[in-house]
This record gives sequence, C-alpha cells and structure tokens, in this order.
Amino acid sequence: MFPSHHTQRPRRLPQLVPQQDNSTTQIIGFMILITCCCQFASTFIANGLDTSNVSWWGTNWNSLMGVTIFNFALVLAIPAWLYEKKEEVDVSRVINGSSMMSMALYVVVGGLGALAVPNVSDNMLESMMSGDLGKLTQVTSCAFAFFIIGLGVPLFSVLTRLSLTGGAHFSTPSANILAIYLPFASSWMLYNGEAITRLLSWGGVICTSLVVFILPLIIALYALLTNERAGSIDIYSGIWENRSKEEEKKFLALLLATSFVLICIAIVGNILS
Repeated sequence: MFPSHHTQRPRRLPQLVPQQDNSTTQIIGFMILITCCCQFASTFIANGLDTSNVSWWGTNWNSLMGVTIFNFALVLAIPAWLYEKKEEVDVSRVINGSSMMSMALYVVVGGLGALAVPNVSDNMLESMMSGDLGKLTQVTSCAFAFFIIGLGVPLFSVLTRLSLTGGAHFSTPSANILAIYLPFASSWMLYNGEAITRLLSWGGVICTSLVVFILPLIIALYALLTNERAGSIDIYSGIWENRSKEEEKKFLALLLATSFVLICIAIVGNILS
C-alpha cells in the first residue's frame, strides 16, 4: 500500500521522524495517559459526586454531534499504522479494543468530572488547572495537557504525513506543510475553551465527517460493487462469516445513509448554535 522507501529517513526533529522511531514515546505517553486518568477519577470521587451537577439530558446539544464526530479522527491514522504494524497483529482486535477503551475513558473521566465539579467549563482541564481540586490534580492536569495533548500532536502529524506520502501523491516537503506546519501555524490561535469547542465541532462536521465516514464508505461500497475479491482485513472479526455480497452492499449503504443523516444533524446543530 505504501512504498517502502518512506520508512528509512535520517533522524531529525521529533515531528519529522518516521512512526517507528516514536514507538517508545507512544508507550510512555500511554502510561502517562492511564496514570493521569486514574488520578483524575480518584480525585473526583474523593471530592464528592453530586448528581445535581449533571442532568440526564442536558440543555444544549447543538455542538454534541460535531465534537463526537471529530473524536473519530483516529481513522486518519489507520493507513499509516497498517503500513507499520507487524503482520501477525490482529487489526480488528486492536482498533475495536482501543476504540472501546478510549470511549470508556471519555465516559468515566468526563462523567465523574461533571459530577464532582459544579459549573465545569467546556474545557475540563481549565477547571482542574485552577487548583480547586488540589495541587496534585493541578500538576497532573498540566502534565496531561503537555504530554498527551501537546506531544500527541507531533505523533499524529507523523501518521498523517505518512498517509500523504505513501500514495506518492505528495512529496515529503508538501506533506510536511499540510500535516505539520500548517496545522501548527493556525490552530494555536483558537486554543481556548469556547473557540476550541467551535473548532472541534465544525472540524468534525466539515472535515472529519467526509474523510472518516462518507468517503471511506463510498470507496468501500464502490470496491464491493466493482471487485469480486475479498478484502485483506476481516473488519467483522468473524461475527458475520456467512454474509452474502448483496447483504454486505445493503449494510454499507445503510451505514452511509446513517452517517449522512448524523452529519446533517450536526450541521443543523452548529448553525443553530
């Protein structure tokens, strides 16, 4: 899928080196992520949970769908990861497992934080960095912002750059501009609570929805209609082994229609907000 010469590059700045050179950083980052989340959760519980801080349905859902869609930007990194992984790695197990774990962390940490902190800001880290939940949480939240959010950006840039250069459609300098320099040069101006929420919401609706949902499903449906060969990756993990080609077509068409409806809902919500 990707030409092999892109894997051998001289060592340069962290955001410009190949993905495999960042594997140690990824492992350390994952350990920091789990440690920070455990510390956050324990602090929230110790601080006391008040159900009156959170309603069952909320009052403003306008940006919810856009932000949710944006969090599926993980899909952008999958092509580069497929290129780097070892052959024996189970693709479906890794992607499904990591996605479910990520969702669980979002729900647990976010839910406990909302229950423990009254009038929490759109950016929960701001509330934790204020020091109201103790010095340890303040330090941990700063570490989370730097190591997980801050240093996670160069890693994602590496993955995106590899996806751009892998198909030989972009040169390395062009891919560096699109995947590294341009995002860094523009996103810092929007990094505050309300602005970042709007950025995530509209970014999810306009960019992520197309790249992550609509276009891959269209390509998958097109490949199914024009190619008789089975795919190299069992995305159904053996759950739907006896499916017919016609059933798979209907399933992909249903997914595409559902994605389109959800994206339309997100657009309407953003406009109303």
